[in-house]
Amino acid sequence: MDYGLQMAKLLIGLISLIFVLRLLGKQSLSQMNPYDLVYIIVLGGVLDSTFYDDKIGLFPYLFSILVWSLGIFAIEVLVRKNETVRLFFRGRPDQILANGKLNMKALRKNNMEMEELRMLLRKQGIFTLEEVRDIYLETDGSISLIKYKDLQGPTKKDLNIKDLEDEPSVLLVDDGVIEYQALKYINKSKEWLLDELSKINIYDLSTILYCEWASDKGFFVKTDKDTLVIRDKGYPN
Repeated sequence: MDYGLQMAKLLIGLISLIFVLRLLGKQSLSQMNPYDLVYIIVLGGVLDSTFYDDKIGLFPYLFSILVWSLGIFAIEVLVRKNETVRLFFRGRPDQILANGKLNMKALRKNNMEMEELRMLLRKQGIFTLEEVRDIYLETDGSISLIKYKDLQGPTKKDLNIKDLEDEPSVLLVDDGVIEYQALKYINKSKEWLLDELSKINIYDLSTILYCEWASDKGFFVKTDKDTLVIRDKGYPN
């Protein structure tokens, strides 16, 4: 093995990666998307196929790295300058909750489950969907949201009002399917769930898209009546 050649290849690969990241700008580092992963995978393939092969000299290796670097840079320039190219490579944010109504088409297109949405909300300090008016799923997989205005004012802590802590909510029904593990967690049964839902005039589980429950607040339910009407072009009314 030619260790000098391998060292040269490794240094060139490292320098070229740093160079491309510098060209793309520091902001790109915090906005990873599927195409950024493709860039990394392609680089890994180039390094893997050439690094340990002494028959592949420095020039073919340099040529591969150069084409890779120029390709990435050209794509990023086009993405910034051309809206059509940007939408093709980066996509657009999806509004999955609009004025309290769920966009099931957007949720299913992104293969997002309700519990996954709840996890993203919890990362922003929100433990119930009841607090949120609008949710946008960004192209990097994160969410941006708007809370209801009447929930954005001073908190009880701000006003020095003592009260019991809010109890965490649990997802009991997800798109018509009962979450039995959640029922077990709160020591309740399916019969209890059906009986409680009947008290709020819900008798058909298949109509429920989202049902959460908290011991201090009770039920919060989204049914198929709480969904967006989607126009032919895929935009919500």
